[in-house]
Amino acid sequence: MSRLDQKYLIHREWVPQLVGAIKDEYRILEVDGARQTEYRNRFIETASQSSLHEHTRGRNIRFKARIRQYGSNLRSFLEVKEKTVHGRTVKARIERDTAAGIERPLTPEESKFLSSHYKYGDPELSEVTCHFNRFTLVSNDQVERITIDSDIVFRSGDREESLGALCIMEIKQERINRNSPLLQALERFKFEYTPLGRRMSMSKYVVGMLLLNPNLPPRTYRSVMKRVRRMRENLH
Repeated sequence: MSRLDQKYLIHREWVPQLVGAIKDEYRILEVDGARQTEYRNRFIETASQSSLHEHTRGRNIRFKARIRQYGSNLRSFLEVKEKTVHGRTVKARIERDTAAGIERPLTPEESKFLSSHYKYGDPELSEVTCHFNRFTLVSNDQVERITIDSDIVFRSGDREESLGALCIMEIKQERINRNSPLLQALERFKFEYTPLGRRMSMSKYVVGMLLLNPNLPPRTYRSVMKRVRRMRENLH
């Protein structure tokens, strides 16, 4: 699980036109007849919020950890994502017991897995969760997948924030291919307000944490959060 990612924040209303423009070059992932799946994430963090601070400081090498449950089959995985100095995302994961979901505490085996892959000390389950719906497109000719996430909601205790009618689109490639049909299709939106073709460096975890905790310093995420809030307000 090693790839290069490019992320875009887009309006939900643009999705049909965008997907329609590339429908001959991609297939859509279907699981048991469903083309859209609910995802449930629960994030893992240290007491000093090492992962959050490393991301907002813009460190080239950084780590995130979470438990992810797929709504299509209720399978759950403990996952660690490393961003390398070359910008590549490397993901390692192990499967959890199905009954554990995202609620049950980490097992000794899972804690051992974290100590091997997550390079911040004493990680633990946090209260922060993220729920969203996703559909996935797979290129007919290239090693490329596109995911579009909608209905994104962050929760922590009794606090809740959402991205409303905003979606996060991600292009996942083995190596960056500027001739991707999707990247070419983005050109049609370049004159829209907040152009669709403007790539962003962002993490759902960090965006969720900064929305739920507005007093946290955004540092390198300042421009990202301004754009998230501006686009979200303009869609109300």
